[in-house]
Amino acid sequence: MSTGPARPTCVLLAGSSGTGKTTICRVGHAAMVAAWGHPAAAIDLDTIYQAVDPLWELEYSDERNAMVLEQAAAWVQSLVAHGWEIVIVTGNSIFDPYDTTRLVAALDGSIAVHHVTLRVREDVLLARCAGQPGRDPARLVADLRPENRLQHPGTALLDSSDLDVDATLRALVGLVGAGAGLLRAPDDHVSE
Repeated sequence: MSTGPARPTCVLLAGSSGTGKTTICRVGHAAMVAAWGHPAAAIDLDTIYQAVDPLWELEYSDERNAMVLEQAAAWVQSLVAHGWEIVIVTGNSIFDPYDTTRLVAALDGSIAVHHVTLRVREDVLLARCAGQPGRDPARLVADLRPENRLQHPGTALLDSSDLDVDATLRALVGLVGAGAGLLRAPDDHVSE
């Protein structure tokens, strides 16, 4: 059993489509407890987006993205207030400092915030997503290149190419526990 941070912590988990963000969200309660040493929750920003656009028909909007990030921050704070020490927020819109600054600012100052970006090799990405509806190989590869296109400047990188989901989760716990990708310590200012 690993031990994650003892203080309330929000982990912003970014990465290109197909790198495993949603898979981490779906590992389940027992896997989260086994990895972190206590209950941890995970919020996929797509869930919030789908509340207002379930068929992905709307064009991207900075205003709507800001609303989704505000909702995510409120959800994180509610989970922390109800005893969850770790809340992971995953999504494609949390790599840009403009967006992460807004999300971090909306969180209570007592919550530490880390940023981690999942990476995988192209061959692994294509194998993971083969045959999945809506996972066009050309688009997946385009999202993956260049490597730093979707990389937050303060992020900790986690290459999960050779890791299964449990090993990826343990590596995430290790990075956060070591202080990697820390954007804001509790009661500090955003360090972006």
